[in-house]
Amino acid sequence: MNPAARVLEKMPEEARRMGSLLTQAGYRFWVVGGVVRDAFLGRLPTDWDFSTDAPVEALIRLLSPSFRVIPVGLRHGTVHVLTAHGAMEITSWEGNGSRAVLDDLRRRDFTVNALAVSFPDGTLLDPFGGRRDLELRRLRGVEDPLARFREDPLRVLRASRFAATLGLHPTPKTLRCLRQAAPWLQETAMERVREELFKVLTGPWVVEGLELARRTGVLEVVIPELLEGYRKKQNHYHAHDIYRHTLYTVHHSPDRLRVRLAALLHDIAKPRVRKKIRGVFRFFGHDKESAELARSILQRWLAPKKLAEEVCLLVANHMVHDTDRWKDGAVRRLIHRVGEPLLEDFLDLVEADRKAHGKDPESTEAVRRLRERIRRILDERPALDLSRLAVDGRDVMAVLGIGPGPQVGRVLKRVHRLVLDDPGMNRRDVLLEWIRVTSDE
Repeated sequence: MNPAARVLEKMPEEARRMGSLLTQAGYRFWVVGGVVRDAFLGRLPTDWDFSTDAPVEALIRLLSPSFRVIPVGLRHGTVHVLTAHGAMEITSWEGNGSRAVLDDLRRRDFTVNALAVSFPDGTLLDPFGGRRDLELRRLRGVEDPLARFREDPLRVLRASRFAATLGLHPTPKTLRCLRQAAPWLQETAMERVREELFKVLTGPWVVEGLELARRTGVLEVVIPELLEGYRKKQNHYHAHDIYRHTLYTVHHSPDRLRVRLAALLHDIAKPRVRKKIRGVFRFFGHDKESAELARSILQRWLAPKKLAEEVCLLVANHMVHDTDRWKDGAVRRLIHRVGEPLLEDFLDLVEADRKAHGKDPESTEAVRRLRERIRRILDERPALDLSRLAVDGRDVMAVLGIGPGPQVGRVLKRVHRLVLDDPGMNRRDVLLEWIRVTSDE
């Protein structure tokens, strides 16, 4: 089956109904953009966009009886149609048949997105050579790239997204235009920039995506802190500079946003704490400093608060060494600090960090052994938080003869540290006696 026919075959039933309503009224209906591109790449279509020569008024009149139509951009002739598959965008280009969709495709960002398939006959429209560019994995702006980037500067970052998610590489002319347009990205709402950046981070070619962002000047706008590590040497434990090590850590991480963000930010403060001591670069406290800098970056990006807190927790705890020598109590304390919900991401981050050192391929074996120890300890169901202690605040107040206050919390935390070191102590009678005895000391 040719890709154009595959597009129509994959169309949701609601989209077919919309197309039928418009074509039966004498208008043309085209599937456009990313859905067509993805069909040629053999990818599952997701976001459906359409173009029509029906005037907006006719579009709303014909579709409203069957769908909820939201006129989100009437100035540009755009409406959203809410369906069970999500919101589908239809752009109205008043005109005549192919000329209408050509106006649409001419305003697209890159040729690989300037593709259209007509409904219901499945004719492919490729006026700018997008199909050939896909075959060559080439990213090329449509006609006047700089004008397209000026219309929406987010398209400059979208280039990095297509490099990261599709493995596309810009042509020399497009690259020059991307560099020229990168400063305009500052005019774009941070929420849009953040969501596009997150898509870059979760792409299979994330190193290429981030490198393109550096080469075009996008990193200078979005995360200049990352560039502070560019060509900054490390020590003999590392084969790469700080910047490259960071990119490879992201690459070796699974494509879950939380862990990839932590990988991107895990060494972000290293250039700021780097000191040369007796001829060797050292980075004392960079984990905690990186967590604080990560917090400010994520706040600047308006990242969801919970996500930011979790990423910073991972960054702050990523420096674990010689874990084979740790006692079980130390591993329990690590589990308590990180929290069970984040353990998988934490271990994946540590493993990716080790791989990105580029030195000792056996270093990840220690992480594998730590995974096994954590799994065994979790199976033992230790008291990893205060709620699992055999005593509570009321017990502390009764033994010490005090009322509610900060002292109760401090005592419970001391009890918890005791139980983390020796789970056998987590018995009510033992802990009550320990609280009584230690209070007399």
